Amino acid sequence: MMGAGALLLLGFVCLCSSAVTAEEEASEAYATPAFCRHYECPKYKTVKQYETFEKRLYEQSRWVTTQLELDFFGLGIYKSFRRLFDYINGQNSEGITIKMAVPVRIYVPLINPSDKNATMSFFVPSTLSTPPQPLRADVYLENIPPMYVYVKSFGGFAVKSDFEKKSKFLSEELNGLRLPFDDTFGAAAAYNDPLTLFNRHNEVWYNAL
Repeated sequence: MMGAGALLLLGFVCLCSSAVTAEEEASEAYATPAFCRHYECPKYKTVKQYETFEKRLYEQSRWVTTQLELDFFGLGIYKSFRRLFDYINGQNSEGITIKMAVPVRIYVPLINPSDKNATMSFFVPSTLSTPPQPLRADVYLENIPPMYVYVKSFGGFAVKSDFEKKSKFLSEELNGLRLPFDDTFGAAAAYNDPLTLFNRHNEVWYNAL
């Protein structure tokens, strides 16, 4: 089950698309999924479509990440988001602004979880060939190798309990089908700002083994 405090973010996170881009043109060879709208998102292909979820193969990707401290009031969520947003708005080694991409991703450990070992990440657009280094010690870049992921998607204005429920359903489905997956952590992804009223897209992830 996802961490309660962290997933609260995913119902109201603002994607702040006003950031100015300092990037190269994107490749036209890849058809961006409709749910990403006008944002860039990680490239993947669907390996297998199940009845209620899918298995994706993601290409190598880069993320900018910071620790997420879970708390009842959501102050940790705001602080983590602010640190990452400051990075894309010029608080980096090059002083450049970077266009917002999607999703905003949260990883929550499921084995020995605590209120201080979750993380929040922004996807770094692939069109930025060399991302600038963060200026803060508590913000860092991650290179994620290609990976297989089980993904359950759902719509609507999702709140904490929705993400927890979908994550639980996905793990039960994977266990029922005897599909091996990493149950030591779960992930949730937000793709929309609060002003998007229709065709909203939310996801929960488990890494396939």
